[in-house]
Amino acid sequence: MKARTSLWLAAFAAVALVHAQDRLKTMPGYDQHEKVAAQIAGSVKSGSLAVTWKDDTTFEYNRDGKLWRYDVTAQKATEAGEATGEPRGRGGRGGTGGPARGRQVASVTSPDGKWKASYRDRNIWISDAEGRNETAITTDGNEKDRTKNGVASWVYGEELNQTTAIWWSPDSRKVAFYRFDESKVPDYYLQMNQTKLQSAVDAEAYPKAGVDNPVVDVLAYDVASKRIVRLDVRDGQPFTDTVVGHYVYHMAWTADNAELTFNRANRRQNILELAACNPDSGKCRGVVKESWPDSWVENSPAIHFLKDGKRFIWTSERTGFANLYLYDLSGKLLATLTSHPFDVGAVLSVDEKEGVAYYLSYARLRLAA
Repeated sequence: MKARTSLWLAAFAAVALVHAQDRLKTMPGYDQHEKVAAQIAGSVKSGSLAVTWKDDTTFEYNRDGKLWRYDVTAQKATEAGEATGEPRGRGGRGGTGGPARGRQVASVTSPDGKWKASYRDRNIWISDAEGRNETAITTDGNEKDRTKNGVASWVYGEELNQTTAIWWSPDSRKVAFYRFDESKVPDYYLQMNQTKLQSAVDAEAYPKAGVDNPVVDVLAYDVASKRIVRLDVRDGQPFTDTVVGHYVYHMAWTADNAELTFNRANRRQNILELAACNPDSGKCRGVVKESWPDSWVENSPAIHFLKDGKRFIWTSERTGFANLYLYDLSGKLLATLTSHPFDVGAVLSVDEKEGVAYYLSYARLRLAA
């Protein structure tokens, strides 16, 4: 008798649910909800906006493949050209309105506006700014070998916030780009178009924990000589989990065009190094090294270059708290700027004439019992 009663209650609940769903269609606003329901998921673009301060009142950021400049005094943003190398910022880069999730911008115009480097069919192409006289500068990228140039593997866009894979030097004479070998990376399969009559499958090389990561390399192309140099991002060491250079990301040219800088880390990410490479010789060197053997280091420490393009303020948690240190590109520590027993946040601006830096900080407060 008890089982029959339970069955009757379940049947009654199912009938009530059907009637409730039928009544929903008669509710005010139901027709409007049906019109906009498909647009709700993409109506808000979440994310963070990484910026580079140019002076005390102006900063730049990338959005929708363009470089924008914002004047704080005028409270106005103006377009300043094509998206450039990513600004270095704490906790990631890129911003709202950029490339699709896990992806990178497909083309980048040189700073002088004469050239354009584009990614297509797993290779890099160089043309004039309007896309004429296009030439492939790489041809080894192909689906069979699972190699690609000018674009990053999924984990770089998704986990390391790498929204670019092509970087022009400030003088427009060289362009650096990624090369990835995904031959040992297993595919991950995604069901697409599931709301349509026929669905589709998308395969993405995606390394889950414990499987091989893609082998990353960085190459530099000289526009005048048409010469390509492979940068020695692992200092001659083989690609292994422990080598510093297992991950290579957050690229930026120095102001004098002499070197390409980037962060490199081992797979565990408990060792991080800011490195600099010569694009003519391919030789790389360490600038600043961080290590926290028992856990991990911040993989995107904030860096703020001064006007001379050689000195920079580096954020480090080497004491257990995030503090600011002044270095130069030779790797020399010039000064310990802060030694707080609490965390320093972003550097907002630097008045070099007065020798003053303005920054945020986060103090841990102890509440009274």
